Amino acid sequence: MVLGWVLAAAALSLLVTPLGTVVERSSTAFLPEDSPTLHGLRVMDTAFGSGNTHSYVFVVITDDDGLGVGDRRVYADLVSTLQKEPERVSEVQDYLGKPEARRSMTSKDGEATYLVVGLRSAVGSPASDEDVKWLRSVVDDLDAPPGTEVHVTGDPAMIADLTTAVNDASLKITAVSLFLLVGILWLVYRRIATVLVSLVTIGVALLCTRGALAWAGEHGLALSTYTDAFVVAITLGAGTDYCVFLISRFREEYGNGLEPLDAVAESVSRVGPALLASAATVILGAICLGFTELAIFATTGPPMAICIAVTLAVSLTFTPALIRWFGPRIGPAPAPRPDSRWARTGRLVGRHPARILVAGVTVLVLLALALPTMQLSFDERAAQPPDTPSNLGLAAMTEHFPPNQTLPDYLLIRSDHNMANTRDLAVINSVSTAVAKVDGVNQVRSITQPAGRRLEPASIANQLGKLARGLHQADRKLESGEPGLERLASGAGDLGDALGQVSAGAGKAQDGAGKLSDGSRRIAHGLGQAADHTSQAASGARRLRLGAAALAAGLRTAHDQVAQAVEGLGRIVEALEDDPICTADPICKRSREGLRKIYTGERDRLLPGLAQAAAGAERLAAGDGRLATGLDQLAAGLRQAQSGSNRIAEGQALLSEKLGELEGGTDRLATGAAGIAPGIEQLLTQTEKHSNGLDESGDYLQAINQRADTPEAGGFYLPASALGKPDFALARTQFLSEDGKLARIQVTGDTDPLTPAGQERYNEVQDTADQAMNNTRLDDSTILATGAAGLGADLAHYLADDAVLVVAAVLLMVLLILILTLRALTAPLYLLASVVLSCAAALGLTTLVFQQLVGQDIHFTVPVIVFVLLVAVGADYNILLMSRMRESGLALDRDEVARAVTATGPVITAAGLIFASTFVALLFSPVEALAQTGFAVAAGLLLDTFIVRTLVVPACAALFEDRSWWPHRRPTRAPSALQPATTSDAHA
Repeated sequence: MVLGWVLAAAALSLLVTPLGTVVERSSTAFLPEDSPTLHGLRVMDTAFGSGNTHSYVFVVITDDDGLGVGDRRVYADLVSTLQKEPERVSEVQDYLGKPEARRSMTSKDGEATYLVVGLRSAVGSPASDEDVKWLRSVVDDLDAPPGTEVHVTGDPAMIADLTTAVNDASLKITAVSLFLLVGILWLVYRRIATVLVSLVTIGVALLCTRGALAWAGEHGLALSTYTDAFVVAITLGAGTDYCVFLISRFREEYGNGLEPLDAVAESVSRVGPALLASAATVILGAICLGFTELAIFATTGPPMAICIAVTLAVSLTFTPALIRWFGPRIGPAPAPRPDSRWARTGRLVGRHPARILVAGVTVLVLLALALPTMQLSFDERAAQPPDTPSNLGLAAMTEHFPPNQTLPDYLLIRSDHNMANTRDLAVINSVSTAVAKVDGVNQVRSITQPAGRRLEPASIANQLGKLARGLHQADRKLESGEPGLERLASGAGDLGDALGQVSAGAGKAQDGAGKLSDGSRRIAHGLGQAADHTSQAASGARRLRLGAAALAAGLRTAHDQVAQAVEGLGRIVEALEDDPICTADPICKRSREGLRKIYTGERDRLLPGLAQAAAGAERLAAGDGRLATGLDQLAAGLRQAQSGSNRIAEGQALLSEKLGELEGGTDRLATGAAGIAPGIEQLLTQTEKHSNGLDESGDYLQAINQRADTPEAGGFYLPASALGKPDFALARTQFLSEDGKLARIQVTGDTDPLTPAGQERYNEVQDTADQAMNNTRLDDSTILATGAAGLGADLAHYLADDAVLVVAAVLLMVLLILILTLRALTAPLYLLASVVLSCAAALGLTTLVFQQLVGQDIHFTVPVIVFVLLVAVGADYNILLMSRMRESGLALDRDEVARAVTATGPVITAAGLIFASTFVALLFSPVEALAQTGFAVAAGLLLDTFIVRTLVVPACAALFEDRSWWPHRRPTRAPSALQPATTSDAHA
């Protein structure tokens, strides 16, 4: 009856949807929806994208002969096709119509380009896998020219390829597992019937398990990429172990003379509770994984529990029916020999438990010492074969583009106000500058440095440098006018000397005219002298006119040159008044006020004075011309006076009057000309002072420029109006949201973002940005982060929390089951300690082999899954061993320990080898995580089989003896010496 029902259930499972199909439809996203990386991605997409993007893939186009017209056509066709699928594609980041983007998205060698495709599905979700398949089908349909290759890569593509690799490896894993199982079963039992019972049991169990999981997946149970592979390994291992325990106990009871039916009943009654307890440890441990945050664990644990539960049910129902059916063909167990290996091992442990315990623990501790050196890997690229499509795409990117160009990280500064102002832009620039100094960062792009380097026109150092150069130019203009002023001062001095001589000549002429009036007898001689002196006066007057004209020209030249200098100085003052940085700088402000006073004085006083002096000199030149003409006429009159005495008196009087006026006017002119020279000298002195002052100001501003132009100064000034300029439009849309409340900073590192170094850089960048914003206008703003390194950082964070939860829950569950099964406290404690130490040793050995010898970091899923399996399965074997000791009651001594080791040694060893072989098959998987998990579990099972269960646990039991069942009361018994186990003892 039981046989028929189980076979019917197995047949029914064939009608259920295949498990692989359900896995593809049921797998959940890689990270929790509330993870910081995904939250940052959603915020960034809302501000800068479509608001519907949950993941990004990269389409890479390469041509070793250089991108040509055909490649550009393929690019344009692909963009057009993707934009027609809004249900799948949320955005396409391409360079069509964007020359600036084309330069950054095309390799420098001209052989590769790429575009970024935003998907509406989350990484690791079934929809994401479907979107990747669809996108690759679109790529395959492109009419690409010969030599052109198109790849699809990125996180969604990597997870999709990982799923495919795991599914493809399942058949190979199953085949290898079955081959190893058949070989070990044949070596242990050498009977076809025994091998058939085990194979049929695990075959039915596998069918029922896959059917149950497929049904559960159809009704809401989330399954992971690794479910199928673990289902095969666990079902084959656990199912075979349960068969081995039942068959071995059946053979033992059958060999003691019981009929097959009675032997089956006795076997189930004796082994059944132990199997239930051991299965419960695995089931509860796997269920603990269901409470973790990471989907890779939460979707692996519950299916493992279902797998064990179904396998146990089949083993306790279908397997006994098979054993009863085959009956005598299975045969009795051979009688154990007193000199067998297990008998000798039992006696050795009973005689020297302390030494055996120290030796066994020493081996485990030495292996466990390598565990702290374990480096976890969160890189899904390395977790799959290098020839997967996504890895080929990444290889193409690496060959043609700088490292990590398509794997940047992003800092998001979210404020409650518009940051498109000068002061907030300066803070963003400070954050960008600080982040650029973090080790491992090679480029930072933001609104203040959109090209990855700072905006030179926006730096205070650059602005001060321009101002300094302007002051130096004004200084050079003033210096060029100094020679003209010096010539003007020299000409004014010569003019004063000439006017002095004219004044002296006029005085002499006046004395001569007086003498003529004294006597007519000397009139002829006096008139002759007057004529001579009058001619001299005329000559002096002409010289005066020429000197005055030269003076007027010099003054006009000085006026024009000074006016030019004043105009340049005015522009300098105006520029300084409009500069808010100079207004904020007290020293610059005082320099500006001094320049303004100089400018006002020259404009309002010096220039008008020079203009008036020039006009006076011009009038003097005109007056001196009329004086020369008069003197010429006087000379002519004197000569005419010689011919007539009747006009002598009138001419003498007129001559005396004119000569007096000439003397007084010439004296005043000489005095004025003498005063001009000191004024011009004073102008020259002031001009030199202005030149020196401008030169000193230029030197001072140049010094400020040199001090400000340093990373420590961080001088930056960008007016908000600059954001509206056409050449700033692309940067404005890329790095500052439309409302100005979210600023994006793109960080590219020189270390792989998916490695521990990349995660360390990612965390340090966030800490640095937070510190750079302290005590600034943006101190209350929120900093978010996302990007490629964020995936690993979030995984590390959730892994730490999940590991604590799993370790605590599994240890508690296993301890409770051990306590309930053995009805004691002491034995469960050292049993739990032994399996924990065995697990640490297995993980340490895995670290030595893969990390130190092979050169692979350990995939982050390995420690948690290995811990659950090894602690649970290790407890299974300990339960079977201690249950055998407990069958004799509370009187446990070293003889009983030796008999238990002898009786259970072959069975548990065979079970351990069988279970380990199923995980050894995972080593043939091309997926790194599965291979490492398989090695670690197999190594742990072998350590548990040959060291923990064989040496450590029996040694502890021999040392504690019946105190192992504490708090039960210690029974009273007579001391007995250790005796070799007999045949009847071995069957007890």
